[in-house]
Amino acid sequence: MSVILLRFCLSHRRGNEANLCCRKTTLMNQTLTDLFRIIKLPAFLTVYLVICLSAILSFSLMSGRSGNAAEAFAKKPDAAKPAIRLEALEKRIHELVNEERKKRGLNSLGWSSELNRIARLHSRDMASKNYFSHYDLEGRNFEHRYTRRGFACRIPMGKGRYTLGGENLFQNNLYDSVTYIRNLGATRTVYDWNSLEQIARSTVSGWMKSPGHRKNILQPFWKTEGIGIAVSPDDKVLITQNFC
Repeated sequence: MSVILLRFCLSHRRGNEANLCCRKTTLMNQTLTDLFRIIKLPAFLTVYLVICLSAILSFSLMSGRSGNAAEAFAKKPDAAKPAIRLEALEKRIHELVNEERKKRGLNSLGWSSELNRIARLHSRDMASKNYFSHYDLEGRNFEHRYTRRGFACRIPMGKGRYTLGGENLFQNNLYDSVTYIRNLGATRTVYDWNSLEQIARSTVSGWMKSPGHRKNILQPFWKTEGIGIAVSPDDKVLITQNFC
């Protein structure tokens, strides 16, 4: 009887879990067999009942272990969200912008701490108020932000024309993709997090693929720029680029 039941158990479980299941089942089998002998059931009926009850016990044990496995699967730690230093990301985007200008024989832009602060405040406003626009929720554009911070920009463009500055925006993400994995009735959410370098390069690449943003970056009359970044609660990376 033990050999028959041991094979039955192994057909359902493997490894350490199978051994645990079989030991418990075999102990119960012997108890059931002794009980059926005491009440003098026919031999064939004893065998049949023991096999049926053993199957029920094995299934119960497997269900319990599967539930534990599902819980462990759901709680399995994923790669941690990267700690992106926003100041470093701002400077890296600035470097990549100048690389694009140098490729075309243009002057490198200087870093303006004033424009950096103006740009960062706008990114923070977008992140906290959940919008994405050159105009804030009161309808004011970058010219108002320049003036409010006491920053004057007036660059001659020829023929008596002047520019008062410029602005590019980009919405990136801390992660590149999200995968939902189901196993044993549990679901895990796995993020493919972006590195600082990936965010910087995809931002500048996105700008350079857009005619309007590209034109702003490659204007020959710009002298300085500032990059300001904020991250929203839902992991959006909001990037503002201001020129003068």
